[in-house]
Amino acid sequence: MSELSREVLKYFESQGYDINEIAAEIDNLKVEVIRDFLKKSDDDKIYVIKRSGNLEEYIPEKIARSIKNAADRNDKQLNSSDVKILIKDVEKSMKEMNRKVFRTDEIKEYVKNALVSEGYSQIYDSYVSYVQAQN
Repeated sequence: MSELSREVLKYFESQGYDINEIAAEIDNLKVEVIRDFLKKSDDDKIYVIKRSGNLEEYIPEKIARSIKNAADRNDKQLNSSDVKILIKDVEKSMKEMNRKVFRTDEIKEYVKNALVSEGYSQIYDSYVSYVQAQN
C-alpha cells in the first residue's frame, strides 16, 4: 500500500465511512482530480473516464455508433442528420456542465435525455437495452 493510500484510508476510517461510501468517494475523487488537473490545461479536449477507469479523449463517433446500434436493434433507421442532432444535444448537455471530463455513465444519461427530448422513444428503449447488454 502506498503512503497516499494509507493516508486516504486513515481519513475515511476517521470519518466512519463504510466500504460503499469509500468506493463512491474514490470514484468521485478520480473525476475531481482529473478535472482539476485538466483545468490547468490549455487544450479544449473533452475526456471520458471509461468503466475500466481508463481516460480517453471524447470521440463523438462512438456515441453515434451506439445510437445507430440501438436503432438497428429496434429495426429503426436514423439518417445521419438525426444522429448529428442527437450528438449536438449530448454535447450541449456536456457543455452546460462546464467540465472537461465525464464518466461514461453520465454521457449515457445525456444520450437517453436527447433521445427522449427529440421524440425517439422507441430508440430510447432499445438504447437502454443496448447499454445494459454492454455492461
